[in-house]
Amino acid sequence: MATPGYAGKILRVNLTGGRTGIIETSKYEEFGGGYGIGAAIFWDLCVAPGNWDLQDALDPRNIITFMTGPLAGTGVPSAGRTSVSGLAPQAWPVNWFSRSNFGGSFASFLKFAGWDGIVVEGKSESPVYLNIVNDTVTLEDAKPLWGLDTWKTQEEIWKAQSSRAAVRYGGQWQSLESGCTLQRPSIVAIGPAGENKSRIASLVHGGGSGAGQGGFGAVFGAKNLKAIAVLGTASIKVAQPGAVLEAREWFETAWPAGSRRGPGSVGSCCTGCGRGCHSRDPVYGQDSDACAESVWFNAPSPPYDPTPARERLKATDVVQRLGINASEISYIGSRSFPSPPGHPIQPTIPSKGGTAYYVKKLYDMGIIGPGKTVDTAPLPMELYDTVEFAEIFALAIAQRIGIGTMLADGTVRFAEKIGRIRDMEDILRYPAWGFVDHWTMPNVEWAYGNLMDSRDINNHDMQLAPNERMSCEEYVRLLAAACPPFDDDPYMFDYSWQGEQAFKTGIYSDHKAKFIAWRQHYAMFYKESMLFCDWVFANAYSPQTADGRGATPQAEPVFINAVTGKNLSFMEGIEKGRKIWNLKRAIFVMQGRHRDMEKFSGFMHRPGASSAHYQPSVPVFDGKNWGWEDCSDLYLDRAGVERWKSAFYDFEGWDARTGYPRRGTLEGLGLGQVAGLLERKGKIGS
Repeated sequence: MATPGYAGKILRVNLTGGRTGIIETSKYEEFGGGYGIGAAIFWDLCVAPGNWDLQDALDPRNIITFMTGPLAGTGVPSAGRTSVSGLAPQAWPVNWFSRSNFGGSFASFLKFAGWDGIVVEGKSESPVYLNIVNDTVTLEDAKPLWGLDTWKTQEEIWKAQSSRAAVRYGGQWQSLESGCTLQRPSIVAIGPAGENKSRIASLVHGGGSGAGQGGFGAVFGAKNLKAIAVLGTASIKVAQPGAVLEAREWFETAWPAGSRRGPGSVGSCCTGCGRGCHSRDPVYGQDSDACAESVWFNAPSPPYDPTPARERLKATDVVQRLGINASEISYIGSRSFPSPPGHPIQPTIPSKGGTAYYVKKLYDMGIIGPGKTVDTAPLPMELYDTVEFAEIFALAIAQRIGIGTMLADGTVRFAEKIGRIRDMEDILRYPAWGFVDHWTMPNVEWAYGNLMDSRDINNHDMQLAPNERMSCEEYVRLLAAACPPFDDDPYMFDYSWQGEQAFKTGIYSDHKAKFIAWRQHYAMFYKESMLFCDWVFANAYSPQTADGRGATPQAEPVFINAVTGKNLSFMEGIEKGRKIWNLKRAIFVMQGRHRDMEKFSGFMHRPGASSAHYQPSVPVFDGKNWGWEDCSDLYLDRAGVERWKSAFYDFEGWDARTGYPRRGTLEGLGLGQVAGLLERKGKIGS
């Protein structure tokens, strides 16, 4: 019998022969769910057999997993997301094993259909979509859907499924085996970008709940998989239904959700949540995630006039329908900042300068354009600040037209192809692994996390801005209190970056190494495997409470235990996260990861590296006192980073010379078989 919170089985689909099978969830339950189970299955199916080199994400042998967590479908707020994992086509220079996740209703519907996840492998001979109705799993002809955008694809699948059942969704009951539903299928699909195997293609669910980072839309395209649709009528057994309701009421009373984020007149939510962070608008922004998608088209002002919100929302819909990772292709993100004196080439620094920013910079420098070796056709560069340009730009990428042929493989690969990879020293702000700058500094824990991981980690949890309610020292001690077992170490939040203090307690110290490790362990279990939403957890500080304390570390185990009936402590969850993190490290090592590869792009070591931050004032300890200081001039010392890396590897139990996990570390986490394979391959830490 399945553990409460779990359906008990995972669907395995081989597109090469159209075969389906079942993996028992209990085999992997120790990894929690989501990304943890996805990583364990990837190891067993792709790494352990040893029959390929794990380099090409578009190889049919790459698997892509869709995993839920035990809290999905149970009514626990901010925990209804779906984890996607596999080799990521966007990652550079190696297609690292990576992940993305998305909200909406898909995870809950998959659980209602009786599945904890889906594993897709192989390649279909012709376009198909996977249709799941409870235990009935079929591969449907998707040739009529090929070429359609993500919204139209979902609409056509809804029409097809509705005509089979002869019902009107939302108004008539549909009989499905032993149950009934008013719902239409929950669908995740690719658009033209994924079909054309763009390495920045996203997966889109609903109006805009997307798995954007990683380029997993290209994996769908390479497999000839257009979409996955799921509908179910089962329910999820929880251990203590009353305790779930009590926990939800307690959480929402003690830490009420903040205001809705982003543009639009109305907010909608993921299943089971009430935060309302998806924006809706009468014309544009139909259920779109109100983050990078809503500001990717935002021309720099000056020299251009501010981009009207209505045009930004129209451009949002364009990338959602085409299935493009909006974060990758942005103009400046939400805003830009003055460069420090003497900064080369650019007078301003974008908060998120992606492909559109880089193309315009090269065009203005006379490097690309009409008559040049690299032509900008079909882009109307004279219309750069208009939504018409944004539409043509996105379409050129999705359809691989003209310069879009190269841009579709990502900005860093474009720079590489045209012989401009040296731009990563200054104007090409991609800190590591081919992913765009995203709050990397002075929040160095974001930068370090990216470097040790495989992508932009996208962790928004620790708020570091000056707090009027308490002194800086009181605040950092409050943050540390949310990080057991290191709740007595406020120096984890010291952003000293110059002189001896940077090495004693600041950004190159053992304290910072300890915090980055803790943060990655927390993220691997609570956010990526239990699938608590990043916009809600971790929650170290809350303006709604009398003492400022947030929900972490109290709330997470309360929800998990109410659903599963287990007696998981917060620290046991952190330890599970450490296990997942080490398993992922082992996968990286098998792909060729070594300490010598883990280096930042050149601009991170030059003045101007962190001027693109929203809040430059962060906690600094000068050796005697704490205070908030403006660290917008912060950039990284190369020797300091190397010192930090050694401290981090040592703290994790990895070989400081190679970055390989040690046998004792892996065996202590119950990963003895993983250690054995690494040792046989000569990749175990000494």
